[in-house]
Amino acid sequence: MLFRSSKVRRVANNDQPAGIVFEQSPIEGTGLAKGGIVTILVSTGKKTVAVPNVVGQQLTDAVAALTRAGLDAKSVGVPSEKPSGTVVAQDPRPGTSLIEGASVRINFSSGPKQVAVPPVVGLDYSTALQQLQAAGFAVARSDVDSDTPAGTVTGQVPAGSSTAAKGSTISLTVSKGPQTTALPDVTGQSEADARATL
Repeated sequence: MLFRSSKVRRVANNDQPAGIVFEQSPIEGTGLAKGGIVTILVSTGKKTVAVPNVVGQQLTDAVAALTRAGLDAKSVGVPSEKPSGTVVAQDPRPGTSLIEGASVRINFSSGPKQVAVPPVVGLDYSTALQQLQAAGFAVARSDVDSDTPAGTVTGQVPAGSSTAAKGSTISLTVSKGPQTTALPDVTGQSEADARATL
């Protein structure tokens, strides 16, 4: 052996497998006295990083945190009761070691799930209430004068067959029935007086 290799440094290297020398100092061809020291850099394999915890963060902050850690964020919107844009899950889980540049999936809230609104105009209020509550909606009632029978739903917002966030409120207008007026007694009056009274 002409030279004494007394300095070995092990360094992560994304281009060389573990155990392979990828650099030396002095470089090849350099004149060095017999027994001189040669430093070699040995690859420990690709650099790994720990996955940070981003659950509960806003999407933009979570993406920035993963980017700073040397990872690639793959964001996917999912229905959730959490505020829109909040990260609700990640894969792999926090603390996992990944090769630098690997992808991490983050699920963020796209808001509450949208569901179909049952059409209830024309139904009696109790039936309409049952159908809307079964679909996951709250109901607000407003009674109005109408020619339809009392208790009949005459309108709804949002309209039937549209979609709305589960848990949101559907406003219903409900008929109080035709408006009535007490009929006066005109018996014994002249025709002219009776007409005037009526």
